[in-house]
Amino acid sequence: MRTYMNKNKNFFRPLLAGLFGLLVGMSMTSCSSDDDYPAVDDQAPVLQLTTAHIQTEPGRQFTIEGIAKDADGLKSITLKNEGMNLDKTIDFLTYYPDSLLHEYNLSYHYKAGSEWKDGEQFPVKVTVEDVRGHQTEATVLVTPDGDFTAPTFTQAPSKELTVLLQNPNLSLTTAVADNKNLSYLVVSIPDLNVYDSLSISGTSYIYNKVYEMPEKEATYNMTVTVGDKFNNRTSTASTITVSDLPDFDKMYLADVDDAADLTNDVYGVPMLIEHMGKYQYRALYYNKTAGTGVRFIPQKTDFQPICFGVDPTTGLLTSNPNVGEPIKLNKVGYYEIDFNTVTGEYDVKSYTPTTKSLGMLDGSQKIDYKDGSGAQTYEIVLAGSGLPGAPSWTTNPNNNAFVLYQDKNNPYRLYREMTLIKGTKISFTISAAHIWGWWPEPYWRFDGSDENEANKLNGGDNMKEMTVPADGKYLFEFDYALLRSRIIPVK
Repeated sequence: MRTYMNKNKNFFRPLLAGLFGLLVGMSMTSCSSDDDYPAVDDQAPVLQLTTAHIQTEPGRQFTIEGIAKDADGLKSITLKNEGMNLDKTIDFLTYYPDSLLHEYNLSYHYKAGSEWKDGEQFPVKVTVEDVRGHQTEATVLVTPDGDFTAPTFTQAPSKELTVLLQNPNLSLTTAVADNKNLSYLVVSIPDLNVYDSLSISGTSYIYNKVYEMPEKEATYNMTVTVGDKFNNRTSTASTITVSDLPDFDKMYLADVDDAADLTNDVYGVPMLIEHMGKYQYRALYYNKTAGTGVRFIPQKTDFQPICFGVDPTTGLLTSNPNVGEPIKLNKVGYYEIDFNTVTGEYDVKSYTPTTKSLGMLDGSQKIDYKDGSGAQTYEIVLAGSGLPGAPSWTTNPNNNAFVLYQDKNNPYRLYREMTLIKGTKISFTISAAHIWGWWPEPYWRFDGSDENEANKLNGGDNMKEMTVPADGKYLFEFDYALLRSRIIPVK
């Protein structure tokens, strides 16, 4: 029995050694992808990128997309560009340990550097490798010269346009701009078979054309569309009414000479005036500069097609913008202007506001609101959002509330300059200051119109949020006797 066991020990020693060698060999074989993954077609992977050129812009996220296929199985995809500090490997064997991928949809997001500039190029090498070690490469070029901002109308046709039967011509003036490069402008009036398309370029363009309208009462729809080189588009729609002189529901006072100044404000230009009766209008206006000329328009964004000014031949108002001249206001002070759009008669006279003055708002006047806050400086502020240097919706002057200044020559006029950034959303209430941030009377809200055309004392609606059209310095003005306010560019 002992002899039998010794023989078996001697017998198993070479057997165990052989088994150990086999296991080592199997372990070493598993490190070879060629042997571990049997060949199906033993061909290089297929790599198809969605595009060979991606145009982006500084600070904007973009996506590198494509599809990779391989019959033997995909191992990884690598994306590299030294200038972008990009070196990304997607290891499928790690991410998908329980399955062998044969097809993969690449969708890799990357944010362009804020410092990238036009003219720079970033070729990204994309490499796909299969499990048998075969590789395929492709390159996608990334450049920061893309354009994702639609063109704008710096002077747009009004939504409602009236053409008079006695002069049935539509003088269309529109100005457009783009951050990169304009491409085309289209004017369409389908019912008149008008389709004017023209190629344009540069960052700004002004379009002028007179359209003859049929001599009959009718209404037409007009669309003006502007596009840029990347086919970003913006459109504006107008309704054209051909008729005898209508009794306009709204009339506006324009104290500017250039039509562009009717649209480069944040809000408040031109100024809404009173409709007193059929064809009768009254404008109350503070003239802060002697010699200012004023005209009256029923459409807000242009002096065409109707503008009421003085006909030098007759001395009466005419609706023809090519004939009428501004009414000159030769003194500083308040004016009342009454006029009839049918007869052309008008009357200009000075007046003194009867609105109770708030007194001096220069820090010398104190007020106690009887709410326990005690006596405090009587000031008027803008409380809202989008105001530079001011917290949102505070009336507290000790917390950087947006305090207004008072005109030394006119106690009813409050103002303040500010630097604004294009695209900023602005909304506010005009209110007395309060050290607790409360909202005491007096305060002024708005009339509910889409463009905040008038103010209301101790009532009204919330201000409609307005967007700053361009970077620059702006002037806020508020006249609490006229109940009118505006934000205009400082020239």
